[in-house]
Amino acid sequence: MWHRFVAVVGLALAAGPAPAQLNNVYSKAVPPEKAALDRLNLRAEWSVVVPVEGTRDTLSQVQTIGDQVFVQTRAGVLIAIDALTGRLQWAARLGNGTSGTAYPVAANANFVFCAHVTKLYAFYRYTGVTEFVAELGSTPTTGLAADDTAVYCVLGVRPGNAGAHRVAVFDMPRPITINASGKGGDQLDQGAKKSDTNPIDDLLSRYSPGTSLPPNEGFEQTVRPRVLEAPVGGSAGSKTPSLSTLPSVMPPYSLENRSPAVSLGLLPSLRQPYHLRNEAGRYIQSTPSLSSIPPSIAGAMLLSDLRPKAVEPPVRWQYGLTSRVIYPIILTPTRAWAVTDDNTVLALSKRTALGNVVTEVSERLTSAIPAAPVASGTTHYIPFANGTLIALEATGGNLAGGIAPKWRSNPGGINNHSPFVTKTHLYAAGDNSGVVCLNRETGNVVWRSDDSADRVIGANEELLYVRDRQGRFLVFDAKRPTDPARQKSGPLGTANFSEFNIHIVNTASDRVYLAADNGLIVCLRDAAAKYAKPMTIWPAPEVNQTKVIGVDTQPGKGGTEPKKDSEPMKEKDPEPKKNPEPKKS
Repeated sequence: MWHRFVAVVGLALAAGPAPAQLNNVYSKAVPPEKAALDRLNLRAEWSVVVPVEGTRDTLSQVQTIGDQVFVQTRAGVLIAIDALTGRLQWAARLGNGTSGTAYPVAANANFVFCAHVTKLYAFYRYTGVTEFVAELGSTPTTGLAADDTAVYCVLGVRPGNAGAHRVAVFDMPRPITINASGKGGDQLDQGAKKSDTNPIDDLLSRYSPGTSLPPNEGFEQTVRPRVLEAPVGGSAGSKTPSLSTLPSVMPPYSLENRSPAVSLGLLPSLRQPYHLRNEAGRYIQSTPSLSSIPPSIAGAMLLSDLRPKAVEPPVRWQYGLTSRVIYPIILTPTRAWAVTDDNTVLALSKRTALGNVVTEVSERLTSAIPAAPVASGTTHYIPFANGTLIALEATGGNLAGGIAPKWRSNPGGINNHSPFVTKTHLYAAGDNSGVVCLNRETGNVVWRSDDSADRVIGANEELLYVRDRQGRFLVFDAKRPTDPARQKSGPLGTANFSEFNIHIVNTASDRVYLAADNGLIVCLRDAAAKYAKPMTIWPAPEVNQTKVIGVDTQPGKGGTEPKKDSEPMKEKDPEPKKNPEPKKS
């Protein structure tokens, strides 16, 4: 029996590892056949294979923003793809190559922002040039949000601080202004001030070395330093002795063998605060800050460090919460909306100064929000776990009166997928609860699908594209039910695309994307000639402040449509009138 067992083990080792185990790591997805696409009246625009590193790497996040597709891999690589041609535009490795949780990126007209571990990255959208890499102090917990002036992050608090999450807002770094020379002397651009400073000095002011302080929560707890027996230099308080007064730079540091200071050799790090790690006082003792007395070790290191400092975005404001923010921030021209795990909806003013956060709306709801709300224009659509969906005018509401929804609908189901918005309709969906088509203006139910179809991935003006839990690809009529008597709708065509196991919801155009964990991404479109060029289906949300010309407002540029859902709130317009009347005494 023993010899038979040894013979079996020897044959297994000689055969080597089973190749089937390696082949089953990723799906065997290939571009769909033309015959299958013809049955769905689709055609393939392009396909690309994003390289994945090793057997543990795969696609973590795939997003469509404007005319670009942003892909994040588990290994920490961010890739930008041209949505029209499928051409790889640029790629950037985040961090030091270690894997981390991939959260959705955010973008504005110029930059794309990505968070990796505890760092915030800003890249130029179409070149991939790094604008800045900022230290966040703690890890992000949701995706990012951005407008043309700032980026909004939801972060966990640092160890030892109170609270659960904090919302941190970072302004864009100040652009470099270079004076132009003309025949009659220095001619400056309109709106710029004349300056005699050297352009190099202007550049160095942007890279101000050692002057930017780390973000500080308003609820951070500090530890008072331990008082020394003999303060040095006649100063009040507890300070470490200046190294220039010490007879030796070898620990322990003391002044004439009296009042010995804490040995720097006992400190595990020169980063503040300088905690002692002995068991007796590891939680109550700390050495005083070395940067409080010049010349100190921290000051000497700072003065001797001639390396250029990177660009860091200034902090506009931070807001600490005792509950967790569970979805990315949603922006309007004047507000930042957040949803917490205790069913509270918050609206914070975007124009808040540092240390003076203004809460404009705070309302606790009775039902949980199982999926991230979505925005179109200034209207937000919020799904609830009890099967209800509401349309909210995001520029309205206040602390006293709460939130008054534009309409309330009851599509039913679990509602654990974010709604999908088109110009005329709204689609609610959830696991094993089907897709429900609603009129976008009134919230009335137009049709329902079977429970098996539960995830909307794209649409055009006539058709809606849906995936079910078995991986089937379904095509529905976007506006009309196939059974008007029962308000039920069945698929017009089906195909088995189960190998494409990564869902991509395209909110930027009418294109349909299929992706697999082996790195394959396929772009499809309707075969009709009218869809030869990408068409915007989802009306873009309004996140930037509109320009004021006199007393009229001009809609923002960049492809966004004018406001249709509501009028702007005139009582909250911070801009003065063109010709204000004088006050009467």
